[in-house]
Amino acid sequence: MNRLMIFLDAIRDHLDSHQLPPVATVDVNAWSSPITVQLDVDGLPEVARALVVWTQTLEDVSARLWRLVDGKWVHISVTGRTPCGIPVQVYGVVRFEPSTFPDLPAGAKQDMPVYVLRGWSSPEGVAA
Repeated sequence: MNRLMIFLDAIRDHLDSHQLPPVATVDVNAWSSPITVQLDVDGLPEVARALVVWTQTLEDVSARLWRLVDGKWVHISVTGRTPCGIPVQVYGVVRFEPSTFPDLPAGAKQDMPVYVLRGWSSPEGVAA
């Protein structure tokens, strides 16, 4: 079996095994970063909640922010491994708000603690 089929089987099994939030796209390739999942949710609380759900299904989880070069949007992502060891990156996109992301210049990438997602997952936890 080739590598691509292994990664396809791994993400299909993972999606079948868990009740996960809606997904817009799944990108699977046989080289680096084999599986990337884009969430199909809008708004910071919704993206944060969806990412928290994913963190509960992955191992060795880390989180990251990336403010796009245009400065208007922020990718919030978690990276981890499925129980069978396949690397997965899951991300959602939210509108940039200076009060929420005060130290994130346009084009910057920044690691963040995963627990911050829990604070953002409720509307009252969004303001910095």
